This record gives sequence, structure tokens and C-alpha cells, in this order.
Amino acid sequence: MRVFGNQRGAMFGLDARLAMVIFAVMATVAGFVAYGRIGVAKSAALIREIEAYDTALRNYQADMGTFYLFTLDKPVDDTSSLDDLTALWNPDMVKPGFKPHWHGPYVTMESRKHRTYGNWSIFYAQGDRANYCTTESDCYIWLSLSRVPADMWDELNRYYDEDGGKARESRNDAIRLGKIQADAATNPRTLIVRTIERPL
Repeated sequence: MRVFGNQRGAMFGLDARLAMVIFAVMATVAGFVAYGRIGVAKSAALIREIEAYDTALRNYQADMGTFYLFTLDKPVDDTSSLDDLTALWNPDMVKPGFKPHWHGPYVTMESRKHRTYGNWSIFYAQGDRANYCTTESDCYIWLSLSRVPADMWDELNRYYDEDGGKARESRNDAIRLGKIQADAATNPRTLIVRTIERPL
């Protein structure tokens, strides 16, 4: 059968359009996969930072031989803890008697400012986070980061407290129980992480 020039051109045009549609679909799928990987990479980076701070606090406390708060050089009536974290990289924050035990810097960061999510800080509270530490109570160092998007917070909570999503928490329990907590179910929210406990 003889194919005329205009039919050959029409077939080529149809093939080209089909190829373009296939490429567009593939590009869209690849874009969604890449976007998902970016989200995973961001949460993995934040998990690494949380783990770095947790390890740093443990190492610092092991070097000092006592609870983190007791080593800080600040007035007794100073109840603010916003800058307490800086003792991990700045020995000027440490009481003179403890400075010989300081083997830092304990973290590679040298600022409380996070490049994306606000500011890091720490505070001290009991395991329920609702009550201040007393001499008889348990006492933890709580790490906080001020402006974490809700979806990122959800991923961190799923990783730490929900066994990768296998043991789902109720919405109220998720923000007030476990290692990963929040100030409220807002967006963005303050990420709150329970780290080390005061030695008995």
C-alpha cells in the first residue's frame, strides 16, 4: 500500500504528540518523587541535628560529672534558660570550677539560630513537662525549636514516638506525650524534644 506524504507527516505529528505526553507524565511523576525526597531529606537533616544536640548534652554532662544546669555560670536568680545551650560551644558560660572538665565544643553549630526553623533553646522540667523540677522530682533537659512546620513536626513525631507510623497517637497525646512534643497544634509550632535526665 502506498503512503502519501501528507499521511506520513500526520503519523509523525501524532507520534511526536504521544511522545510529548509520555515525557510530560514522566516529568510530573519525577517531580513528585523529587519533592517527596526533599521533604524526607529535610526531616532527616533535622533528626540529625536533634541527635547531635542530644549526644552533645550527654557528653557534656558526662565530662562535668553533674547535671548540665549546675555547671552554668549565671546568677542564682537568673531563671531564663534561653542562652543556656551556648555552653556546648562557649566555655565562658561554664562556672570556673567546671572549666577544666569542658572538652568542647560539643556541637558544630555556634548559634542558637537555626538556618530555617527559628531558634534553638533549652529549659528544665519534669517528665510531664507541666511542672518545674524539684530536688525530689525527675528532671529533664527539654530542647526546643521555635518555628517548625506542622507537617515536619508530624514526620518527626512519627519517627520518634509512633514507631515510623505503626503505633499512631491521638492528636492530643501526640503534642503532650513522648520524646517529641509541641506547644500547641499550630502551624508552625514549637518543636519540644525530651533529652537527658538529671542524674540521681
